Amino acid sequence: MTSAEVAIERRGGTVVAHLSGEVDMTNSARVRDELLVSVPNDALALVVDLDGCRYLDSAAIEVLFDLARRLGRRRQELRLVLPQSSPLVRVLMLTDVQSVAGVHETLDSALAQ
Repeated sequence: MTSAEVAIERRGGTVVAHLSGEVDMTNSARVRDELLVSVPNDALALVVDLDGCRYLDSAAIEVLFDLARRLGRRRQELRLVLPQSSPLVRVLMLTDVQSVAGVHETLDSALAQ
């Protein structure tokens, strides 16, 4: 089983989830559940910081699309922090994740939106 850590913090009306390690089919359901329970109804957005994340498989990418759908139904936004240096840039651009979530190079940029 691979290791993925989720660290949650609240920044004003936004919940920030720092995701690190590797997210794949062995842990993606746990990661999704942790992210979902971290977002109260009064939050404006969930920012998932992928800076510390080394690997996402197709199950993990589906989690991002699922989160965007669920948050959208609650009138909340999903934003991703994805630095250009991240090994995940190519796979996330190929899967068109930017069609469901704002993609930002820095946490400050994601929080400023």
